[in-house]
Amino acid sequence: MNDKLLGMLGLAVRAGKVSFGVFMTEKLVEEGKARLVIAASDIGASNKRRLEAKCSHAGVRIIYYSDKENLSRAVGRENTPAVGIKDEGFTEAIVKIFGGVAK
Repeated sequence: MNDKLLGMLGLAVRAGKVSFGVFMTEKLVEEGKARLVIAASDIGASNKRRLEAKCSHAGVRIIYYSDKENLSRAVGRENTPAVGIKDEGFTEAIVKIFGGVAK
């Protein structure tokens, strides 16, 4: 796991710039407020398809990172397969730490 990425994600959570879960993240994307989606690499196939379709349509980048357990622990919530980042500054920092690659 990338400790810097998890640290930056933790800062975004504390700043109130994160939505939690697939449903809330989809809603954030639909409203045009999402700048980045981070999904667990073991997210369910139907949730993955829905998130990818919504992100593609809205032009929102998506990163697949770790697994549900680690992503949930990083954001301090149980059973969280996806999160949406609302802030451009946090988005750029997370993408840079991740390696600059986001769909």
